[in-house]
Amino acid sequence: MGDDSMTGDSFPRSWSGRIIELAKIIGAVSIIVSAAIGVWAGTVGPAKQLYDAAVQFVDDFERMRADVEQLKHDVARANGEDRVIRQPDGLSYIREPVKVGENVVMIMVAARTKLGADCRLTEWVPIFTDEFNIPTPGRRAMAGPVRRQIGSDLQTLRIEMIPPERLRPGRITVYLTLTYECPSANGTTTLQDRTVSLPYQLLPAG
Repeated sequence: MGDDSMTGDSFPRSWSGRIIELAKIIGAVSIIVSAAIGVWAGTVGPAKQLYDAAVQFVDDFERMRADVEQLKHDVARANGEDRVIRQPDGLSYIREPVKVGENVVMIMVAARTKLGADCRLTEWVPIFTDEFNIPTPGRRAMAGPVRRQIGSDLQTLRIEMIPPERLRPGRITVYLTLTYECPSANGTTTLQDRTVSLPYQLLPAG
């Protein structure tokens, strides 16, 4: 009789040879099945679901943190805490009457905020707008360095300005752009702020 062991592609004829070969086949199949289960678990099974849940949690947390930061920013802006100065409504005004060719005097009631408490005003420019709605810079009546700084208590300031020459008579609005140098971790930081817009009536000359 021939050899009972497996030769070439033939299947063993003896029961022991067949059992050994079947064990090999079952072992290979079990490895394949285990691998398939692992792939399934990592893609569509519990592991994938757990991973997706973790990713969703992280996304939701980041979104919530962004919403909280935006809310803090909105509250600070509503309370004026993101500005260098604060101006109570209705207390600042332009002295009238004002005629073409005359200087403009602003009476401004303002104070520093907590953010601007240690800042120093270095420059300001008046911005005028007439009926053409084109913002046009004017000039300070007193040139040179800024001489006066305000504190955290409300103060009344008299600010004299030279308006641009080509303003048309009628309703005018004016505000000040403000440049501050503020202390920071790296030395100083430049911050920009502005006053509220104030209206007045510009009368013809004469």
